[in-house]
Amino acid sequence: MRRTTQAPSENMQSEAEILDEELRKLRASSPWTGVLLFYLGAASTAVMLIAGILIARWL
Repeated sequence: MRRTTQAPSENMQSEAEILDEELRKLRASSPWTGVLLFYLGAASTAVMLIAGILIARWL
């Protein structure tokens, strides 16, 4: 019985270690990466919106 309860706690601990490692990597990366991705997403959204408006006008 003890063996079955030990496996999930070990699994949770390894997942917590993996998450901690990923958070450390994110903190080490440049904050400009997030800003750049935000602006790329905003620009692509604006292009799609303008394209949608133009298509709607031609219909």
